[in-house]
Amino acid sequence: MTQSVIPQPGMWFEHALNYQNDRPALYVITHIADPGPTALPQVHYQRLGATPQDLEESIDADLFDDIVLRWLTPEEAARAEIHAHYHPGNH
Repeated sequence: MTQSVIPQPGMWFEHALNYQNDRPALYVITHIADPGPTALPQVHYQRLGATPQDLEESIDADLFDDIVLRWLTPEEAARAEIHAHYHPGNH
């Protein structure tokens, strides 16, 4: 969907498959899990507006580009970060 970028914790993106209020849902990468002996690294991410009871989502690192509609600009990411910290329970 978008150019390939190496995902890093704290990066924000619009999800190509998940929508919220008729707009692509915003997600932040929370961490990259080390692969097991036979598994691929997992990219873990959390939706903006998720509650503490919501589980993080994850996907194999080689498939991650398929779910990214676009990366947020630095300004958009800063606004999302402020929104996440302003609303308790958001990540």
